[in-house]
Amino acid sequence: MEINKSIRNLFSNLKISHKNNLVIGTIVISVAIAAVISYRGNRRLVDSASDEFAIVLDSTERVKVKTATEVIAKTLAIGIKQNNITNPDSIYAFFSLYLDNLRFEEDESAYYFVYNKNTVAFTAENKKYEGTTLPDSERYNLAKNGGGFTYGYYERPGQGKVKKLLYGTMIGDTDYWIGTGTYLDTFKKTEKDVNGVISDTLRATTVRLVLVGSLIFILITIIVFSIQRSIVKPISKIIKATDNMSLGMLETIKHKTNDEFKQIINSLNNLVNNLRNTSDFAKDIGKGDFTTEFERASDKDVLGDSLLNMRDSLLKAKEAESKRAKEEDNRNWTMKGYSNIADILRKNQHDISILTTQVLTEIINYSGFNQGGIFIVDNEDKDRLNLTASYAYNRKKFLDKQIYKGEGLIGTCAIEQKTIYMTEIPEDYITISSGLGDATPRNLIIVPMISDDKLLGVLELASFDDIEQYKRDFIIKSAEDIAATILSAQIAINTSDLLKKSKEQAEELASQEEEMRQNMEELQSTNEEWHRKEEAMTREIAELKKELGRE
Repeated sequence: MEINKSIRNLFSNLKISHKNNLVIGTIVISVAIAAVISYRGNRRLVDSASDEFAIVLDSTERVKVKTATEVIAKTLAIGIKQNNITNPDSIYAFFSLYLDNLRFEEDESAYYFVYNKNTVAFTAENKKYEGTTLPDSERYNLAKNGGGFTYGYYERPGQGKVKKLLYGTMIGDTDYWIGTGTYLDTFKKTEKDVNGVISDTLRATTVRLVLVGSLIFILITIIVFSIQRSIVKPISKIIKATDNMSLGMLETIKHKTNDEFKQIINSLNNLVNNLRNTSDFAKDIGKGDFTTEFERASDKDVLGDSLLNMRDSLLKAKEAESKRAKEEDNRNWTMKGYSNIADILRKNQHDISILTTQVLTEIINYSGFNQGGIFIVDNEDKDRLNLTASYAYNRKKFLDKQIYKGEGLIGTCAIEQKTIYMTEIPEDYITISSGLGDATPRNLIIVPMISDDKLLGVLELASFDDIEQYKRDFIIKSAEDIAATILSAQIAINTSDLLKKSKEQAEELASQEEEMRQNMEELQSTNEEWHRKEEAMTREIAELKKELGRE
């Protein structure tokens, strides 16, 4: 068991080409021993054994070439599919990454070609062949129909064109197929050498070779088993891992050997880890978590770039939706506020004091201010503004305050007729300049109340919190509505006063007319009495004259 374990460990660290050469050598020795034992000087049997050996050797080369080609083809297909590589330049870079340094055979003379139909798309060596076209479609048809062997002549350094055993198979569902091969002169030379060994061995001692053959047979059994295990097991792991990936299961492969399979398995494990990271990142995005960090596998990580772009697009969409929802909430809040203010203005048009008090209370409570005041332009002294309503800390304030235009912030707003918005105001500045007494808020907004280009008053509001733009717009528009209502109320009050005064004047005129009529009647009675007295006096004078004439 210890010997078997030692041999297995030894083979685990050999390259696949060395393992295959060892298998070939072992088979050669086995065939030679078998030929010596069975041939026993018969040349015809020697020739027969030589033919059999050639068949076995050719079969072994075919297995080796086919296995190496199909494993690499399946690995490349998985990489192209999982990384969603479609661009020809990206595909060429992918082939170059995996195939440039990949060789087999003892002299590393065997490498890989990749074709797109009948055109050479990539070759690890002899780049001059890239872009050339195969003379016929035989190899492409074989590859397209599940893979197949053929022969061709290729240049070998120092030997010119040498016949080569070739095998090709498709790379997954792509239009590409991969091919490689081994030079026939490599094992033809081996065949010739072995035939000589067989001939010499047949002339040697048969008995001793029988014993040696038995030992070699045991050794061959152990070696073949170890080689089979060291090749088939990694391939089985690779096939299982790739099948699992095709089913969506991401599992890494454990592999301790130091041969060519290590690079393939490491690449597969890297692919699995990248897919895991990508999957976790996609899950986080699906949960709405757009803050997860994600590192692309490389600058050419198409899937990673797509996920990052998707994450950024979803984040922008979420921010846009949040902004739209906030704007919608602000619009609803503003419209409701306008409705509340309009209702108060509609119900209190005939009393400016009640109107300003109730509308100020509503604005402060609804908008979240701490305090505020409304100053109305005096009807008699247009340069003076009177505090008609004040409200602070959830209760009405009874203050008697007058401010003249140009005095403090209120007076400045009245003159300039522009909104004043201030933040982070020093305490003493507010106390001196504002119209709210000793309050020291951080934020202050003072809005002129104008209607028909006429200043009706000033609205002042203070808050310890920042006043957002939509609230400032709401206050400015509300000030316009309050000004329009106050103007209407003043016009109504003035009209009522005029009507009342006109009525009083009409009643006074009617009273004077009645007094004059009575005076006229009295005057007429006096005139009539005077005429009667005059007529009586005339009669008396006439009678006196008549009596004097008689005398």
